[in-house]
Amino acid sequence: SLRIQPVRVTGSKIAGVHGFAPSVVRPGEAFTLSLRAQDRYYNRAIGAIPGWKVLAGDQVVATLPAGGSAIQTVTGLRFADAGVVRLTIQSEAGDIVGSVNPILVSAEAEKIYWGDTHGHSGFAEGIGTPDRFMTWARDDARLDFVTHSEHDVWMDDLEWRQLQDNVRSYSERGRFIAYLGYEWTTRNIYGGHHNVLFRTAQGRERLATQFYPTLSELYQGLRQRYASEDVLVIPHAHQAGNYRLSDPQLQPLIEIMSQHGSFEWFGRKYLEHGHQVGFTAASDNHLSQPGYTAPKGRGLSQRGGLGAVMAPELTRDALFDSMRARRTYATTGERMIMQTRVNDVSMGQRSGYTKTRLVAGTVIGTAPIAEVAVIKNGEVVWREDYLGEQQSQRFGTEETLYLSFNSASVPEQPGDNPRGWRPWQGRIKVLEADLVNVQATDFFNADVQQLKQDEQDPNTVYFSTATRGDNSSIALTLADIKRGARIELALEAATEFGSGPPIFRRHQQVAATSVELTLADVKQDKAQVSLPLGGYEDTIELRRVVAGGPLEKTFEWQDQSIRQGDYYYVRATQLDGAMAWTSPIWIGGYPPR
Repeated sequence: SLRIQPVRVTGSKIAGVHGFAPSVVRPGEAFTLSLRAQDRYYNRAIGAIPGWKVLAGDQVVATLPAGGSAIQTVTGLRFADAGVVRLTIQSEAGDIVGSVNPILVSAEAEKIYWGDTHGHSGFAEGIGTPDRFMTWARDDARLDFVTHSEHDVWMDDLEWRQLQDNVRSYSERGRFIAYLGYEWTTRNIYGGHHNVLFRTAQGRERLATQFYPTLSELYQGLRQRYASEDVLVIPHAHQAGNYRLSDPQLQPLIEIMSQHGSFEWFGRKYLEHGHQVGFTAASDNHLSQPGYTAPKGRGLSQRGGLGAVMAPELTRDALFDSMRARRTYATTGERMIMQTRVNDVSMGQRSGYTKTRLVAGTVIGTAPIAEVAVIKNGEVVWREDYLGEQQSQRFGTEETLYLSFNSASVPEQPGDNPRGWRPWQGRIKVLEADLVNVQATDFFNADVQQLKQDEQDPNTVYFSTATRGDNSSIALTLADIKRGARIELALEAATEFGSGPPIFRRHQQVAATSVELTLADVKQDKAQVSLPLGGYEDTIELRRVVAGGPLEKTFEWQDQSIRQGDYYYVRATQLDGAMAWTSPIWIGGYPPR
């Protein structure tokens, strides 16, 4: 028999701490905060764990003694007053500080539950065991729900039974829900990859690609064998699902972001074809790390996403019903709170026709909010920039500028996989100013991202990063800024990369080039340069931002141009690059369900 050498991954010394709390609690409601000490690779830390203080502003609300485990919980926390609570975690010595997702204390707001509907272990082409997958989801990522969705083409009946057993053994009433599911895996020409989720595990069998080889046959087989209300089918973009085809009873959600990239275009394609679908995000992690995911490099080059579900309670039926009703939104992994309505219609719903269209909502960020945009029928119709400095304002003694690299992921040809990762690497040189600090602003990935200040010349930085439908930014803090201050970039030659490669447009070679951005242009608005590559216009942008921008923003916009069946959704972007997309809201078109 084949002998496989097991490998156990363990953490190293503590490098940081992160906290997980419910996003919405009622005034006076007791809740649990989970603290996770981690090393620089986001594994559980080992060795000496310090004591912790949990603070709400300057007030200490809880303490934990030194010597505890890497993951600890604080129970019985509660806040009486309505509003947003922001907790921080500090070590006793104050040398380690961590964040907690924002907590909205409200008697009216819908509860928000966080989950990952798409992830892998060693049962497929990943690593790790199914038990490690579930333990990570429940304890390390502190998810409310998860699906372990292995590829059907690599899974046998014994492995399927183990996934069923894990649903039963790891689910905890009122705390954590595991859903049974798998990834239906085929080429784009036959329908592309889709995750299939079941409401319950008992008596469910996978309808595998080997026996249901086209998407139409999958839909037909699921309808014949199971009640539609007990099944969810979710396509994703990097092995692109067929957005011309959908089933309104089985397929209510579209995965628009994962470790493979950010693919808002994919959800738009379904909407353009008239499908009434909502948005979600997932990790597609292959290291048995669902829900709180460090990038892997190459194809999985960013942090995994999260799906938010608005439901009245944390039960199997309530969450599943809400997902089927498109009561969801997608984030790039940060637990941003999104509240959006059109008139009195909430996310994922359709109302009857009305000439009054007031799009309103609130965004509560985990970092300063950079922009909120309203998208109507696939086009941005309103946007607000919350971080732009007043034009022509003089530079201060020190200024922090954001150098951003951007690329689109929309495929060049219909039905193709998304464009691959666009690499950016080379040297940054600051002239006529002093570079006093440089810092990456997004979830750092040592496999793809590098950032090193030259020891001999502090004004020189060596860097590498990659983008795929998003942006990657570097914060440059400058002092002694002179009239001719500028940033020079020497970009090295590279090649696009990524799994699920485009079928018709292969990965392109990126030529070496030089770029200059002047701070005089930044003072007026922003400095920007476009770099064409194989039919795309990638951009590099340098801009200044308001120090300490808003963490919460309420917005509204009145639509004056209306028709039957218009749909609206909201996209929020943070200064650190994190994003969130609400599910659409439809007005008219046909009677609401």
